[in-house]
Amino acid sequence: QVCLGQECDRILAHCSEQALSAMPLKQEVADQLSGEWQVGMFETPCKAPVSFCYSCCCPCCMAAQQRGAILDVIGEPYICCGGMFPCGPLGDPQDRNCAWVEACCCFGLSVAANRFLIQTRFDRRNTACDDCIITATCIIAWVVCILQCFMDVPDGAENCVDHLIMLVNSCMLTQQQVEIEHVKKVGYHGPGAAVLGILPPQQQQM
Repeated sequence: QVCLGQECDRILAHCSEQALSAMPLKQEVADQLSGEWQVGMFETPCKAPVSFCYSCCCPCCMAAQQRGAILDVIGEPYICCGGMFPCGPLGDPQDRNCAWVEACCCFGLSVAANRFLIQTRFDRRNTACDDCIITATCIIAWVVCILQCFMDVPDGAENCVDHLIMLVNSCMLTQQQVEIEHVKKVGYHGPGAAVLGILPPQQQQM
């Protein structure tokens, strides 16, 4: 029973990370977004293979470096988890090297924060395909977690879920990286007034 509980906790952690990556935006903010991504998540392995492979092999490094690139473009200070949890020191500017701690200790939050910053600053909304991929991954992971409470799930099934989550996170990081490179080329003009008006007060001041 102890082993079963530990396995459920492990899968649950993966599910929670994926869910956080999928939904860093409030619906009222998401409704104001209208921009399109340069590539969809499903296309990233073929259209940006180098970034995709790097995201698969060194996801924490990719997430931390990506945060630095985002902050360089938007000219904002580093705030833990992109300012999504402005509680105490988590809402105050910190040394940018803390992005590496965030990426290694809270990888799911790091990916979610990068996506939150890109979507709100660059005006990028998820496509229907992106939402489908992320939602399906969450559901599959939850199903495996629930099944483990009632039966022995084959190791192969657990490994498949782990690989699926890794691939989806890699696709998200790659999609975001392509967007950063695009904005560097065309120039950054700041967040739209409609989006800025409904962001938390701390983020409006950044």
